Amino acid sequence: MTTVHFDAPASSTPRRVAASPYPIGTIAGRIVRVAWLTALLVRRERVQFERYRQRFGASLRTFHRDIACLRDAGLYLEVEYPYTYWLLCFMADSDAA
Repeated sequence: MTTVHFDAPASSTPRRVAASPYPIGTIAGRIVRVAWLTALLVRRERVQFERYRQRFGASLRTFHRDIACLRDAGLYLEVEYPYTYWLLCFMADSDAA
């Protein structure tokens, strides 16, 4: 808040919510994104690109790479118009298992 708009001094309290410590282009960022996708899919939720983009600010290409990573790990995903995915089953005999 500023004095100009709210007639109050600016807060000196530190921010409670900081920017993500995992930038989009790092390995840690990818791990966080893939873990988030996995958690949603295991809960039987549908994952939409728009929700992913709002959360991480990542591109459609990054979304497709993360989905490919999950498929390589043995998750069998179904796709629905447009860019909506959900988990059908987990293949225990995959190379990653």
